[in-house]
Formats: sequence, C-alpha cells, structure tokens
Amino acid sequence: MSNLLLRFLTAVVAVPLLIAAIQWDRPLGVWLWVLAAQLTGLREWMMMTLPKESPLTRWLGVLCGTALGTALIWSEDSQLLLTGLCGVTIVGLIYFLVKHGEIETVAQRLSLWLAGILYAGVLIVPLARFKMHTPPSGGGGWIYICLTSAWVSDTFAYFFGRFGSRFWPAKLWQEISPKKTRIGGVGGVIGSLVALSIAKLWYMPVLSWTDVVLIAIPANILGQLGDLVESLIKRSVGVKDSGVLLPGHGSMLDRIDALILVVPYVYAYSHYRF
Repeated sequence: MSNLLLRFLTAVVAVPLLIAAIQWDRPLGVWLWVLAAQLTGLREWMMMTLPKESPLTRWLGVLCGTALGTALIWSEDSQLLLTGLCGVTIVGLIYFLVKHGEIETVAQRLSLWLAGILYAGVLIVPLARFKMHTPPSGGGGWIYICLTSAWVSDTFAYFFGRFGSRFWPAKLWQEISPKKTRIGGVGGVIGSLVALSIAKLWYMPVLSWTDVVLIAIPANILGQLGDLVESLIKRSVGVKDSGVLLPGHGSMLDRIDALILVVPYVYAYSHYRF
C-alpha cells in the first residue's frame, strides 16, 4: 500500500472524529484531542532526545508536561504558567541532580527535558483554549483556521514541491531538510491564503481581507518553521522518524509540528484583534 494511500485512509478515520470534537458545544472533545497530542508528543520527544535515560525519567517528563498543559487549559489564573514552569523546573532539577550529580550532565539532560515539556506540552494549549471563549475571539472557527493554515498549506507545499521542483529545484533549507524546495514553500503560502479565504467566505465572516493576509502569511511561515524545527531535532539526535503512530503520517510530532508554532500566533491574533 502506497504512503499516499495510507495518509488518505488515516485522514478518513481521524478527520470526522476531529470535526465532531470541534462541533461539540462543550470544550471536552477538543481537550481530549489536545491531551492525546500532548501525551504522545511528549513521549516521542523524551524517547527521541533522551534515549539513554530510564523509562521513569521519560514518563516523569510526560506526566509533568501533560499536567502543566492541562492546568493551563482549564485554569483562568494568569500566573499559572510562571508558577507551573517554576515547579516543573524545580522537580526536574532535583531529580537530575540526585540521579547524575555532575552539573554538565544535569544541565544537558534538564534542558532537553524542559524543552520537551514546553514544545510538546505547552505550545499547543491554546488550541483547546479557543473553546473556552465565545466568538469573535473564540470558538471552533479559530480551531479550523489553525488546522487548515497548517495542513492545507502543507498539502499545497507537497504538490507544488513534487510537480514544480523540475522548474525551480532550489532547496528551501538544504542542511536541515534536503527534500523541501522553495517552490513548495511558495505553494504553502498560496495554500494558506486559499484556506483563510474560504474561512472568511464560509464560516468566519468577522474576518476582513486584511485579517486573511495577516493571519495566513505569518501562520504559514511559522508552520514551515515548525516543520523545519522538527527536522532539525531529528537530524540532531540522529533519527529518521520520531515515531510511527499514524500510518502514512509518521509520529504525532510529525503531524503537529507546524501546529505547535501556528496555534500560539493565531490565538494571540484572535484575542488582540477581536
């Protein structure tokens, strides 16, 4: 079975479930999706960056990241992020000091452990927070914007890169991701503009055409950077894939790498603009 067909079949199963969660009046459905992404993404990060650490170390990171992310979703306390990060840092510092003793080893392992908690546990939190707010600054429409900004543009980038690279073969960033081309990057921007234009005309009339441009282009650039960050991480630790959870798509991190940077931007834009 081809990889493209596997990707399609996985999407046929997952997309209706995701839409049902977004359309549900209560935020629980989206939170469960975000929780699944946090749990699997954190586990993939810990396995990928700390392969020599014990399972206890890795699962402690998964639990701390998930707990902090969940608390940030459901709490209205603006000081929780600072308090939570301080608490998680203290837990990690004490744990690694007791386990390793040497400050260089402690600093290296702790930095990777904390980076994973922020990267896979915290940055995607606003996706669920959208359901805590009412339109125009909240609601399911903004979740669709995040998803389509990342995934529609990714699809455009794939096909532009596949069929357009013969005309413009220049690489986007050769050292990090040799397969990505500049024509694919252009296709991604076009895809993001198409997705936001459809959003405005269909389910987000509150957006102006200026909003469409100011969301689509920066979100696409951030999404492509998120993809490159994931590629850089995998290249740095010497692995080809961070997991094989989703047939045809690879790991959870491979699927949400663009969202991780897109979601905070769209969330901030929606709240400061509306």
